[in-house]
Amino acid sequence: MYLLTGDLTVILTGFVVQGFFGGSVPLLAPAYMTERFPTEVRTSASAFCYHFGLVFGGSVPPIISYFAIEHHMGFALPMLIGTITGAVTMVCALLLSPETKGKVFVSDLMSHSVEVPVVSPAS
Repeated sequence: MYLLTGDLTVILTGFVVQGFFGGSVPLLAPAYMTERFPTEVRTSASAFCYHFGLVFGGSVPPIISYFAIEHHMGFALPMLIGTITGAVTMVCALLLSPETKGKVFVSDLMSHSVEVPVVSPAS
C-alpha cells in the first residue's frame, strides 16, 4: 500500500520494510524446492525450476517500465500489480502443491532389491 502514497518518506520506509521481509521467499525457494523431488533428480529439477522462474522474473522490469512510460501509469501502480500477482501466485502454488512432510521418497533406482556382499576387513 506504500506505493499508492505521494509521501517520499512513506515510500522509502515501505520499500525498506518490504526488503527485510519480502526477501525471505527467494532465499527459501531453493531449499523448499529440493524437498519436492525424488533424490536422484533433486538437484537438476530444483535448478531447472529456479532458473525457469528466473527467466520470467527477468521480464518483469521491462514490462513494468513499458506500462509506466507508455501508458503513463507511473512506476508505483505497475509495481503494486506485479507484487500482488507474484504473492497470489506463490500462495496458490503452496496451496495446490502436495504435502511432503513425513513422506519417505523411494528412489526408482532403489526400488529393486539388490543384495550387496558384505566384505569384512582383513584381520
